[in-house]
Amino acid sequence: MATPLILTSFFTYALLSILFTSTLVKGDLVTDVCIKTSVPSLCEKLLRSDPHSKTADLETLGTIALNMTTDLIKSTSTMVNSLLDKTTNATLKELYTLCSSFYTYVEYSREIAIGYYGVKKYGQVIYFMTESIGDVRSCDYGFVHKSVYEEDEKLRQASLSLQQYFTAIIVIAIRL
Repeated sequence: MATPLILTSFFTYALLSILFTSTLVKGDLVTDVCIKTSVPSLCEKLLRSDPHSKTADLETLGTIALNMTTDLIKSTSTMVNSLLDKTTNATLKELYTLCSSFYTYVEYSREIAIGYYGVKKYGQVIYFMTESIGDVRSCDYGFVHKSVYEEDEKLRQASLSLQQYFTAIIVIAIRL
């Protein structure tokens, strides 16, 4: 009985070692992570904009991605509030007010995720990044629901970029 268990353990270890080694041998961690996102080319463009991503290990790449979301979340929140202030349309005011709330939650979730990332509680990071994707999409879906109104193009692009970052962070957390 002990022999099959030992053999199974050995083959499992060998298989995991091969898989892990093949990831390291590729040498392009950004591509390995971004290929799992919905828009790999955008994900790669975003992550590669930080020069440290070229030589980063998986944990460092996650830190880079989390840090890169800071300014984008703040600028997107500012954009939403600016659009809210500028519009006179009651329906758009309602949509932008909802979006503002969603982005407040995104910022809060990101802060919590950073704390969990620092103590290597990756399941919690995945949870809060998934929540953030949901909040960003909820803002977008508000415009789809009120189909006569089109979402601001810059807001749509910022939303897509944030979703790529969050998805990349989830992929990284899963692999850690």
